[in-house]
Amino acid sequence: MNKPDHSAYREWLNLDADGRLARPEQTLLTEHLASCAECRREREELLALDGLLRRSAIAVRPDFRDSVMASLPAAGWEASATRAWGFPAAVVVVLASLAAALLVTGSASTPAGLSALLAMGGMFRAAALAGAGLLAASWKGIGLVVDEVISSPMSLGVFGFLVLCLNLLLISLIRRRRPAGVGARNRQQR
Repeated sequence: MNKPDHSAYREWLNLDADGRLARPEQTLLTEHLASCAECRREREELLALDGLLRRSAIAVRPDFRDSVMASLPAAGWEASATRAWGFPAAVVVVLASLAAALLVTGSASTPAGLSALLAMGGMFRAAALAGAGLLAASWKGIGLVVDEVISSPMSLGVFGFLVLCLNLLLISLIRRRRPAGVGARNRQQR
C-alpha cells in the first residue's frame, strides 16, 4: 500500500479528533505521528480545540424548540381566527353559486350554458399556458443576461463597478441630511 501524502494525514487528524478514523488509517497515522513533529503539534491543537468546544458547550433546554416555535407569529395562511378566512370563503361560495345558477339556467333552455362553461374553461387554460410561457421566457431571458454578464472578465468587472456605484449612491441617499425646516413643514401640511 502506498503511503498517503501529508494532506491525507491532516484529514486523518481531523477524523481522529472526531473519533471517526478507520482502524487501518489510524495505525498509519500513529506511525506517522511518531516521526512528524508538525502533525503531532497539529493533533495537540485539534485535541485542545475539541476539549475547549466540549467545555464551552451550552446545554439546550429540552423544550427549547417548542418555545421558539410557539413565540413565532402565525403566517397569513395559518390564521386561527375564522374571521380571517370568512371573506375569501364567502367570495368562493358566491362565485360557485353564480356559476351553478348560470349552468342550470343556461342548460335548461339550451345547451349554451355548457358551451359557455367549456369556453370559460378553455379561457382559463389558455391564460395558464400563456402565463407559464411568459414565466419560462422571463427566466430564460434572465439566464441569458446573467450568462452574458459573467462570460468575460471585462463585463463582469463593469457589472461589479455598476453595483458598487449603485450601492454608494444608495448609502449617500440614506445618509443625506434634510434641511431643518423640511421635516417641520411636512408635518404641518399633514
